[in-house]
Amino acid sequence: MKLETVKRFFELIETFSISESDFKSLLHPEIEQTEFPNFITPGVVVSNFEVLMQRIPNGKKLLKEQKYDIQRVYEAGETLITEVIWTAEVGADAGVFKTGQRLKAFFCCLFDFKDGKIYRQRNYDCFERF
Repeated sequence: MKLETVKRFFELIETFSISESDFKSLLHPEIEQTEFPNFITPGVVVSNFEVLMQRIPNGKKLLKEQKYDIQRVYEAGETLITEVIWTAEVGADAGVFKTGQRLKAFFCCLFDFKDGKIYRQRNYDCFERF
């Protein structure tokens, strides 16, 4: 069940979905997502549900497409850990990013569950240089 929930979560992100009802079916009302510093995010960013929903359109503004390819999954109690290869194609020029540019990153995502939903998510994102 946890893996199916995480797969669905990644699918919604991949398609730049802004359907709050779809996300609410997967995310605990007290969701807290922590993204640790990386090439794109210079500092720690902690988001609740409202902030997550505000951040999703930012990806669509920059990217033409993106894909989350789960490589490995580890489960311990109420925690699911995924190793993911993320790929994307830039859809619009912005800063160092150019239309058509291919991006790739290696993610480790930890998902803590509560009441059958994603309660905490921690992302450790390692981007290839761009």
